[in-house]
Amino acid sequence: TPEMELVIKNTSGMPEKAKEESPDDGLLEYELKSRNDEELSRHINDALMQIYLEHPELVKMTQSELMEVKDNIGLADVSAAGIGMNIIQGNRGPVRVEQPELVYAKPKYWKTIGNFQGKYTQNYVSDNWYKGGSKNHSILAQTTLEADYAKNDFTWDNKLEMKLGYYTTDMEGKNRFKTNQDLLRFTSKVGLKAFTDWYYSSQLQAYTQFMPVWDNKDPNKLKSRFMAPAYANLSVGLDYKPKFKNKNVTFSAQLSPLSFDSRYSAVDSIATSFGIEKGKQFKKTIGSKVDINLKWTFLEDFKWTSKAQYFTNYDYVEANLENTLDYQLSKYFSLQFFLHVRFDDSAKKKDPDLGYYQLKEFFTVNFNYSW
Repeated sequence: TPEMELVIKNTSGMPEKAKEESPDDGLLEYELKSRNDEELSRHINDALMQIYLEHPELVKMTQSELMEVKDNIGLADVSAAGIGMNIIQGNRGPVRVEQPELVYAKPKYWKTIGNFQGKYTQNYVSDNWYKGGSKNHSILAQTTLEADYAKNDFTWDNKLEMKLGYYTTDMEGKNRFKTNQDLLRFTSKVGLKAFTDWYYSSQLQAYTQFMPVWDNKDPNKLKSRFMAPAYANLSVGLDYKPKFKNKNVTFSAQLSPLSFDSRYSAVDSIATSFGIEKGKQFKKTIGSKVDINLKWTFLEDFKWTSKAQYFTNYDYVEANLENTLDYQLSKYFSLQFFLHVRFDDSAKKKDPDLGYYQLKEFFTVNFNYSW
């Protein structure tokens, strides 16, 4: 109360003078001349924190509620858990003390993410793109599902990507639908922490497409379809996943000195377009692989996603670089630019302009929904 003041102690610890003794005298011994307000506040905060943590049932008002009390404040003796305390009461009257209910929260090891995007696209595809397609305006739907598990030093990441896009083109006097985006890809990676930011890892990735694609010049010539081609890769190595102070950046680089790669074509006549020998449907090889993934959110509304893959069996090289730049217009709408550069010198036919390189890009206005 305003009438109370600190008791001044002499060197022996005995009181010299006090206007009014408080029952709490002796708890905090400070000389008036050398009183440190910060240290005093720290002691008071530590004492209050101990009460909040060990005896929450004794706390009846928040600071804001206490400041709203207009009448005189009285003190009431309450004893709980064997400790005598003074509880502040206002005009609300006494409050019944009840035993707090303990809630046990189980740790969550799984993290799931879902995202759907509907897009209007301006698209470009090089003439030698390995799955065919052509440049035009189009509509594209894309769904991504992720389920990641992490417990102690064990991680398991799963990702399913589905893309399907159509555009209209005038072919032989008829307005026909054709596909320009078609992907069904599943990636699963298991990791066990080795040291610092390195994990022993094993990754399985498989991908194909949904719908058939026909040649731009010859509508009766098949370029690709479901399981023609189909790719699968199993790799074992080390995964580097550093932790950044900037939480908007995630990075991983998997180095796999041992990688098993396979290709399959359900249609024999187009198998050679995917590096498979004529008369065969499978191609299996062992080599090395590098996978790099980067996500960076900057300027709040911009997000850059980059995915790079490099595989070689020391006879040919297959490399892919995918870059996506997103600008968030609002909660549900965004702009997106996508660029895919592919290199595959196992193909039997070399393009006169681009060689073994293949290009694909599009710019879209997206409708987004995440869960």
